[in-house]
Amino acid sequence: MRKGLSILSVLSAIVLLSSCKAYNYQKDTKTDASSLLDNALSGNTSQTTTDLLGRVLSYILYGNTIDQDNIIGTWTYASPKVIFESENILAKIGSDIASDKIEKTLGDQLSRVGFTQGKTKLTFNKDNTCSFTYGNRTYSGTYKFDTSANKLTITGAIGVGTVKCTACKNGNELYLLFDSNKVLSILTALSNSPVGNATASSVLGNYKGLKLGWSMTK
Repeated sequence: MRKGLSILSVLSAIVLLSSCKAYNYQKDTKTDASSLLDNALSGNTSQTTTDLLGRVLSYILYGNTIDQDNIIGTWTYASPKVIFESENILAKIGSDIASDKIEKTLGDQLSRVGFTQGKTKLTFNKDNTCSFTYGNRTYSGTYKFDTSANKLTITGAIGVGTVKCTACKNGNELYLLFDSNKVLSILTALSNSPVGNATASSVLGNYKGLKLGWSMTK
């Protein structure tokens, strides 16, 4: 578990899961939330608990405030990301199996518009200019970062005017996370056509309370 995360924070998340089944997406096996609570009370926080909370935005942000200096540099696309906005949303959906499906669909659509692992790049400069390269195209623009809210505003560089997202770091990865309808707009603009097909649009836009985007590494 992340240093500084109190046991009360862990318990609050687990209690919210107690009315449903939690899923271990790595092993694809069901784990009763009450057993996770027992483990936490005995001081044995399971990997399943860590995996689940690692998909919750509030957990990722806990004690992990970043400022503009933390994002300066060139980042390369690593993978699509689907993150629950809160423990309540995780409990409501009941598992992260759904997010795996969305993540795969999102990854397919990002690949379709030209996102390539290790090649698609986003550069933030100290003077608040930035550039975005994907496929054989490069866009330049400007950005602003609101440290108090972890909000990143990019103008021009994504090729779709001004876009806002949540920017946060998880280990050595930088997550750029958007509301689902904003991701659909970005993908449509980058591809100059409607996103994928009706099924893809339905999958990406059907879940409220999820942040969709991608992770990048230096």
